[in-house]
Amino acid sequence: MATTINNYADLQNLLNTFVAANSLSPGLAPHAVFWNNLTYDEFITQDVPGVSGFRILVPGSPETSNIILALSGAPNTPFSPDGEIGQMPQPNAPYNAETPQQTDVIAALTDWIARGCPNTTA
Repeated sequence: MATTINNYADLQNLLNTFVAANSLSPGLAPHAVFWNNLTYDEFITQDVPGVSGFRILVPGSPETSNIILALSGAPNTPFSPDGEIGQMPQPNAPYNAETPQQTDVIAALTDWIARGCPNTTA
């Protein structure tokens, strides 16, 4: 599934669809469904709510963005499967049984972050 994120609303929709398709419960995590509770500016500049020291993302730098590292379970990070936090979403990532697959979400987020996190409506 090729997905393009053009704005924050697209991102929120993609994450919510992913959560629903896989029957996940992010509301149980310290950060809850943070993407629904932050403005665009907060999302691209702040730490994950309830998880200080972990900035959500760095516009233009998907390779250093915690949302990408967490979803991909990046080796040698707190998000590696054997790391301090582990791959997200827990408890049994990755989730690839439903659409959108976790790999699709990661690819779309990576592209959006690499493009500087545009927030266009057209």
